This record gives sequence, structure tokens and C-alpha cells, in this order.
Amino acid sequence: MPPPRLRVVGAALSLLLLAGCGAAVTDAPAGGAPAAGFPVVDDNCGVTTTYTAPPTRAVTLTSNATELLLELGVERSMVGTAYLRNRQIGERYAAAYATVPVLAPGQPSLEQLLAAEPDFVYSGYPDGFSESSGHTRARLAELGIDSHLNPESCREGRSGFEDLFGETTRIGAIFGVPERAERSVEGMRARLDAVAAQLGTVDPVPVFVYNSGTDAPRTAGGRALLTDMIERAGGRNVFADLDQRWGEVSWEQVVRRAPAVVLIYDYLDPSVESKIATLRATPALAGLPALAGPFPTVPLSEAQPGPRSVDAVERLARELHPDRFR
Repeated sequence: MPPPRLRVVGAALSLLLLAGCGAAVTDAPAGGAPAAGFPVVDDNCGVTTTYTAPPTRAVTLTSNATELLLELGVERSMVGTAYLRNRQIGERYAAAYATVPVLAPGQPSLEQLLAAEPDFVYSGYPDGFSESSGHTRARLAELGIDSHLNPESCREGRSGFEDLFGETTRIGAIFGVPERAERSVEGMRARLDAVAAQLGTVDPVPVFVYNSGTDAPRTAGGRALLTDMIERAGGRNVFADLDQRWGEVSWEQVVRRAPAVVLIYDYLDPSVESKIATLRATPALAGLPALAGPFPTVPLSEAQPGPRSVDAVERLARELHPDRFR
């Protein structure tokens, strides 16, 4: 007889006229005793979950969630991933990623998600649990499926690398690999410390993050990890006082804040080249020195909180302060 969770999901699949995968899930220890290191209580964005054993059939719905699980080496506990949308997985994760089924290039439908018979669904930002996808956290809970959302999306106030370290530790605990999480955090800290040592004391370079927009630009605010990334790279987000993760400002505000560098947020469509063309074609920005370039970029998989966010700091520090890295 399949475990209770799979019976719930199997019933849902029957209602949706889908065939289940039928793979077995490792049962909890005999007698219902928690596994070593458990229970783990996860109080996450208004949802509290108690884990008595690690998930064994995890699905990730964003690239940063996928890369965090691969960073922790739990790919054998993953039965699906999604929403890479033609972006490249981090090179150091490529081999492990190739072993995990891709459920959909974008967000999977509820039917596609349930076909993988997950016991845990993890999203790095709210898109993964949107109403339009059909698999909200409430709906998954009804089906007996645990879920977790990166808390940058629901945190009040500013986010930073300390929050990423906390998320790494939390996911490591949920999957029963706390030592791996500790090593990952130590490695990220060491790399950030190395950047800080290389920079020494520098004058922060004022940076404007361009996400999108023609009539009015969308940019990163103080609640986005990207603000801390810029600061650790020797820069200053000129809209750090915007009390949002991402928000809309005016071109006139951009000019008044006089950025020396425009950092392009790259999620492939629209392309970096088209974004630069938009900036240069905007009359309000005429004469802004930053438009002469160069234009550093940060891909979505690095800008959203994940293990590759440190890569972006290392690269951006070299671009903002090349004299410190000769």
C-alpha cells in the first residue's frame, strides 16, 4: 500500500484523469518515530510545517530553489524542476541537474505537478504558488503536499545575505543535511569576505538597477537582496530607500539620483540589448553619463536569493572597481 501522502495525490490525479508515476516514497522510521535530527518545525511565510523525516520527492519551481537543493547535494530526493525558461543552470550544478526531470519550461500546471507525486514543493519567489498556476500553497496543503517559499518574498524590511544563509541552513535542516548547509554557508561567507578584503575602503559607486519599463522604469528597492549584493560589491543602489523588493519609479527620479552605472537585470526576454536600446532612446535620460556604458548585468538566477548570488557580487565588484582586482 502506498504511503498516505501518495494516496492523496493519487486520488487527485484520478480526478484530473492523469496517471500517477507510482514510485515509492521512503517511509518514516518504524513506529512513527522521527528520523535522526527531526522533527524540524518550519515557520515559513505564514505556513507552519513539522517535518518528521526529510522530503524524498521534492519539486522546485524556480531556478534559485533548484540550485539551492543541488548545492546541498539532494538531487536524488528531487523528482522534478521547472521554470528555467531557457536560462542556463549554474555550471557547477549541470551534471546533477541533468538527473532531475524537467516538468515544464515555465510554471507547470497543477496536473503536471501532481503527476510527479511530490511530497515537497519549493519556490524561490511567489510566482511558483500563484493562483494562475493552480498550485497555491493552500491547494497543495489540501492535497497533503508540503511547501516552502523563500522568505525574501514575505519578509518585512530589508533582505540580505544573512537571510540567504538562514534559508540555506533551514533547507539543510528540512532535508536532513545540516552539515552540508553549514559548509555551503561557510564557503559563501569566505568568498564574500575575500571580496571585501580585496576592495578595502572604496567610494561606493551609485548604481541604478534597470529591470524593465518604457514609460516608467521598474527597479530594485531596498527589500531586494540585490541591494545588499551591490553594496558588497562596492556600490550603492540609488533606490535603496524604496521600501519594496521591486517597484516603479520615474525617469526624472533616475536622473536626479545621478547613477554612475546602470545594472541590467537580465531574464532573457526582453534581451539586454533591447533594454540598453530603450534606455538610450528615452528622452528624459539624454545626457546621462551612465548611458555611455559599460552595462554590467545580473541574471535572474543570481539576483534572486540563491547560492549563485555570491557569483554576482564577485563579478560586479570587478566591474565597479577594476583597479582593485588587477
